[in-house]
Amino acid sequence: MCDREQAEEIVGELLAYLEKADYSIREELVLKIAILAEKFATDYKWYVDVVLNLIRIAGDYIADEVWYRVTQIVINREDIQAYAAKTVFEALQAPTCHENMVKVGAYIIGEFWKPYCGR
Repeated sequence: MCDREQAEEIVGELLAYLEKADYSIREELVLKIAILAEKFATDYKWYVDVVLNLIRIAGDYIADEVWYRVTQIVINREDIQAYAAKTVFEALQAPTCHENMVKVGAYIIGEFWKPYCGR
């Protein structure tokens, strides 16, 4: 049903649906979106964006394993560390953000911000 060519479109549709989905299916939907995004990611910047959107939209339904995994991917891919630090910093500027966003932000910014902040 899903392959690399369709993944971004399908994940985008699922993210849009997640915002209005019934609360009883949100946890399962979040997990499926995270799995699809990781499995079919051709651009890890896109993957980081997807997970941060998941946290923004449905933070209460994010299993710890989902945000652990995005931090592992950022740790192991130097090419996205600066992007992830900048993106999560911007996400934390929102008037309200979920505890899971703070967890991801604390880890990623704590590890990768200093080399990129010019200080």
